[in-house]
Amino acid sequence: MTAARLRRPTQRGSTALAAVFIALAAPAWAADFQVDDVRLDLGRLVISIPKISVKGSNLEKDAFLALFAKGANESAPARIAKLTAAEISAPELTMEQSVGEQKQTTTYRDIRLTEIADGKIGHGESASGSLAIQGGATGSMKGTLKRTAFDALDLKQSARVLTEKAAPGADEAYVPVIGRFEQDGYDLDMGKSGSMSIGRTTARGFAMKVGPEPLLDIVEKIGRSSEALEKKADDKAAADDDGNGKSDVEKQLALSMLTLFDMVDYGSGEARDFKATIRPPASGDAKDKDKDKTKDPVDWTIDRIAFGEDAPDKSGFAVEGMAFTSGPGKGRIDSISYSGFSFANVVRELRTLLAKPDSETGDLDYRRLIPKIGTMRFAGFSIDLPASTTGTEPVKVALGTFELKAGEPLNGIPTSLGLTIDRLVTPVIAADDNPALKDMLAMGIDKLDLSARLDLAWEAAKNELAIRSFSFGSAGLAQLDAKGTLGNVTQDLFSSDLALAQVAALGATARNLQVKLQNFGLVEKLIENQARKTKRKVEEVRQQFAMVASVGLAAVLGPSEAAKTLSAAASRFVAKPGTLTVDASAKSPAGLGLADVLTISQPTEIFDKIDVKADAR
Repeated sequence: MTAARLRRPTQRGSTALAAVFIALAAPAWAADFQVDDVRLDLGRLVISIPKISVKGSNLEKDAFLALFAKGANESAPARIAKLTAAEISAPELTMEQSVGEQKQTTTYRDIRLTEIADGKIGHGESASGSLAIQGGATGSMKGTLKRTAFDALDLKQSARVLTEKAAPGADEAYVPVIGRFEQDGYDLDMGKSGSMSIGRTTARGFAMKVGPEPLLDIVEKIGRSSEALEKKADDKAAADDDGNGKSDVEKQLALSMLTLFDMVDYGSGEARDFKATIRPPASGDAKDKDKDKTKDPVDWTIDRIAFGEDAPDKSGFAVEGMAFTSGPGKGRIDSISYSGFSFANVVRELRTLLAKPDSETGDLDYRRLIPKIGTMRFAGFSIDLPASTTGTEPVKVALGTFELKAGEPLNGIPTSLGLTIDRLVTPVIAADDNPALKDMLAMGIDKLDLSARLDLAWEAAKNELAIRSFSFGSAGLAQLDAKGTLGNVTQDLFSSDLALAQVAALGATARNLQVKLQNFGLVEKLIENQARKTKRKVEEVRQQFAMVASVGLAAVLGPSEAAKTLSAAASRFVAKPGTLTVDASAKSPAGLGLADVLTISQPTEIFDKIDVKADAR
């Protein structure tokens, strides 16, 4: 799929928004007057306004029109800053925008702008609107817009972003472009592909900065590159000739997209009541026509999409109440969110990488392309597929919570990591080539209710990697908990020099480890299953397992006191399953390193280097 095929009409609306209101302001600044048949041609974007009414302008009509005449001496931002009016209104405004082979026509109706001064509009509003899209891979589409309004639109900064570029090497600051934005609703009929709609949308603090190229030029480059890639995708011979390297067109598109991404700060906001019906396309194969008729559309809904200050963590992004159905199958996610996530370093590194020839990218440290992860969270996930959908057994999968939290990165690698998986419920389905699954079903385990947790952090002052907690288990079966400390973990572990990082990893030492195994019924099920398979009594099998744990471990681990302690605890645990705890620590203050392990010729020698405590209750 090419970039051109990924485009959607809403992605271009924000780019053209500033141009719309610049056009409204441009032809009509006089005391009180009307101008007819206004047309602003920006190449790929043409704005037409049949009639504009102006009240309370600071300029006479001729003086104002002279400011916007071709060949004016002052820049567009400088001229816009001189405009003042009490009100500008227009019954209708039409935008025609072309990107590749696709043409989008958007019409706003009953437009009114007030409090225009110093290149800013205090308030603007459109009662309704409509759009139509023709051509391109998406085909023909049409839609409607409900009331749209905004406060504090900065026309001067918008004009700067659209037409100017920053000085070489300069990184300009973001400037608010729209103080607040509201839209009461939006719907789109995508023809054979389906339909979608969004309810009330609000946003605030939308800001932009002047980039290394004018925004209009960037949009033009994106359009040209997308069109070229779309044509290239249809020419397999040309695509094969490029080899493995990125073409100049692909690099140009990527650089333009990265530049555009870096020029925008979306502020905060939310959109409610998203609904979509997506119809699968026909394959075009005569053999598959009957199958295509049976394909069910996907109905997709989202209660709320929020970002910035409106997100639950007051930053980042969140999707709440997402659900889908397709025929008898259905699924839901209560929330997806992230906070503290940043692509800033990725954008910077990618721009540097794309500016280099392919021959100079071989030594790139790809860890520098890892984004700042922050915190990602899923909650309330479920999927329900009946047997008619899967063709075998019905499938019901659920997840209470998934959370990944990464601390401040060093050379792209997080220095702390937290992972939580709570209540992952999945069915156990028999498979002919997997006897373990058959055994689980024989033991009455028809589903697993899994939970896991990992919390570790590097402590620079101590050169330690603390495994604060690790746990894994299934409700009603068993749970394993562990924690420990690795010593001699230096900053070199995070070095961009891979060889140096490997040496640092090999130099780490194990200082201590605590393990706790809790039985919630798994051991009994294992013993009962073995008794059933061997046609023996359960108690006989239990005694055999206890003897193996006692005598077998003792034979392997040797006669040391630590080995005897460990063997005895394991035997008691099997005889009366409850909780088994093992605490091991290195005798050397420096810890147990790889070199210490490599010198061990027999398993029993490990007890010369560690102290062990074990207990079963």
